[in-house]
Amino acid sequence: MDYILLGKRIRDERLLLRLTLEKLAERTDKSINFIGQIERGEGKPSLETMVDIANALGTTVDSLLQDNVKAVNDSIGKEIEAIIRTLDNNGKQFILDVVKRYSYYHQQ
Repeated sequence: MDYILLGKRIRDERLLLRLTLEKLAERTDKSINFIGQIERGEGKPSLETMVDIANALGTTVDSLLQDNVKAVNDSIGKEIEAIIRTLDNNGKQFILDVVKRYSYYHQQ
């Protein structure tokens, strides 16, 4: 479990809602200090705390954990594969060119 990614996701969700740490702490009945530790990746929330945070943010636990769940990343790959299977050779070549260019420019 990457607690830094989890904390970042929670912080991002909180900021999208324009909530302060104080307000999120109040909504979850947790201390401001503990919520801050979680957002910095220093605190390890229990499942119960994760549910409380998700409810307070109007989201789901799986959404908060999406950076830690490999199945989410696998589903994207499966969706890409399914789309590519429907393409003719010209479409596949086009996608290959795009991916090569993307890969080249993002490795530098």
